[in-house]
Amino acid sequence: MRFEVLGPFFIKTPRIIKVDHIRELKASIDEDETVSAQLAAPGCYVFGIKSTGAKRVMPWYVGKAEKQSVFKEATNAAHLQLYNEILDDYKKGHPALIFLPQMTKSGAPSKLAKGDAKKPAIDFLEDWLIAAALNANPELYNIKKTKMLNELYVRGLFNATQGDSNVASQALKASLKL
Repeated sequence: MRFEVLGPFFIKTPRIIKVDHIRELKASIDEDETVSAQLAAPGCYVFGIKSTGAKRVMPWYVGKAEKQSVFKEATNAAHLQLYNEILDDYKKGHPALIFLPQMTKSGAPSKLAKGDAKKPAIDFLEDWLIAAALNANPELYNIKKTKMLNELYVRGLFNATQGDSNVASQALKASLKL
């Protein structure tokens, strides 16, 4: 259960992402055969925006692909519409995609799931990425898999506020190296 991290790949548009922008992105990715092959694998992806002057890409949506390539899933028409809704709230920013394709132990792209088959590692990674992205951006667009993350509270550790910790929570935090 290995995943590569590729990106960020910036989509060259100031406002609305169109199919032509995705074709241009795909063409630039296809110039590197290794990256192109990796993006044909299943995996997870993060859509984000790098605001002008910002040092990092702010995550806005996390998704997964099990039965089709991570690139194809991340750039389908429904997701482009979602990304454009997110972009509507920005005055200036650069949309970006970060991909996490699943690889075999030998480093080759993993095969797509067929039929009713599932990819549990991808599902787990998506959950973890959603939790991390929600921590980085409480306005994350994901709706599924965020309810518990928003409601769960563990004193001093999870969704805690300043001054919430006690001796036991501090000991657990130290124990877990958090």
